[in-house]
Amino acid sequence: MSARQRAWIVAGVVTAGLTAALGLLIAPFLGGLFLMTALVTAAPLLMQDHPRICARTCLVIGLGLLAWALIGAVIGMFLFVPAALLLVIAPFVDPGNRPDPWFSAITPVVAAAAFTLIALPPGQGHDPENEPPPSFRAALDSTDRFRDRQFNQRKERLWDYGATRVEVYEYAGQLILDVGMPETFTGGRTEGDLRDEIADLPGVVDVRRCTYHTCAG
Repeated sequence: MSARQRAWIVAGVVTAGLTAALGLLIAPFLGGLFLMTALVTAAPLLMQDHPRICARTCLVIGLGLLAWALIGAVIGMFLFVPAALLLVIAPFVDPGNRPDPWFSAITPVVAAAAFTLIALPPGQGHDPENEPPPSFRAALDSTDRFRDRQFNQRKERLWDYGATRVEVYEYAGQLILDVGMPETFTGGRTEGDLRDEIADLPGVVDVRRCTYHTCAG
């Protein structure tokens, strides 16, 4: 393996490590996911004594990371795109140690197929009857609300207003409350009642109604 090719691989791994560090800062609740993603990129460095295997592994991981960055974009995985591109380019910078043409051709096809199967379920984007019910997505004023006793007690009352899902997660440094709603409300409850109850929770600064395609205030 040439020093040039090794430098590209190291650059990709270091970039992934820096991305994981950034992820820990902006979304600590997803820190484990960022760390695991970054650790996978180090695999080619363990195969430097076998240059051809190392180049193939680098291409597979780079394309896999690119697909994962797109699939997990909503939780911040898009930050790994620069690292993925470096790892995809690295196998081809040394003419004497490039993956075989057939391997270079089939690997992107497999990655694209995996992305399609995971991120684009057949028919779901074209058949409204198969789309999930709408939901509410509320932004909170501080990540400290995750440990706020009053907030946690009050959000449990959302089940009484018809909520089918109550999840709290951090995205881009902001705490998000995601509340699912049923296709049909019962017991005299309405969608408006659920929205009002969410809006009244401590720390909620914005509530949006989300469908499969968009979120609107």
